[in-house]
Amino acid sequence: MLKVIHGENQVASRKKLSELIDEAKKTNSEIVNLEAEKINRAQLEATLLSESLFGHSKILIIECLHSLPKSKKKDEFIALISSASIDIILWEKKLLTKTDLKKLPSDAIIYEFKVTAKLWSLLDHLTPNPKSKTTLLKLFKESVDSDGSEFILLMLVRQIRMLIQVKQQQTPKVAPFMLAKLKKQAQEFTLTKLLTLHRQLYQIDQKQKQSTNLLSLEAELDLFLFNM
Repeated sequence: MLKVIHGENQVASRKKLSELIDEAKKTNSEIVNLEAEKINRAQLEATLLSESLFGHSKILIIECLHSLPKSKKKDEFIALISSASIDIILWEKKLLTKTDLKKLPSDAIIYEFKVTAKLWSLLDHLTPNPKSKTTLLKLFKESVDSDGSEFILLMLVRQIRMLIQVKQQQTPKVAPFMLAKLKKQAQEFTLTKLLTLHRQLYQIDQKQKQSTNLLSLEAELDLFLFNM
């Protein structure tokens, strides 16, 4: 059986992957992890054909297969996976297209984790303008319910980094329509302000990782947006 986990919300998709791994461990399944970019066809074939050491069922986890560039290697990997007899989980850091999914077995179980419209709206409304504070905080509260504080932090960092790139006359790798929106949004900030915001988000992240924060992540981000 093939299971596919994909979408930009990597916090939620990683959580789902952990849940599937925990379920497999309860049945004493052997877990094998591979990164698509670090293996070749022979290594994948050997993993698919090898027996579990203790006769248990085996689950193969392959990360970022669809992030490989279009190539013969990528096509061969997909073909091998589609005809495999063992359980396989594909974890993808991006949202797969309908074309991508059509190349996989029709009975594959798909788990999709998109960025919600509320979170996109929150990112679009980032501004130091005090008049937008009420709207910004309202969107944040709604986004916490749908996307979670951890993923919001990641997306805020991503947005600020892209705005810094625009301010520095660099071009982020985004769709043309998004680049146009970023250029307009960047006009509302100075480069110094963006660098300060980036440093503040880094400090919030470090406090969370080191468990030195006095506030919850949600409260930290709420305060960050209030003071922005």
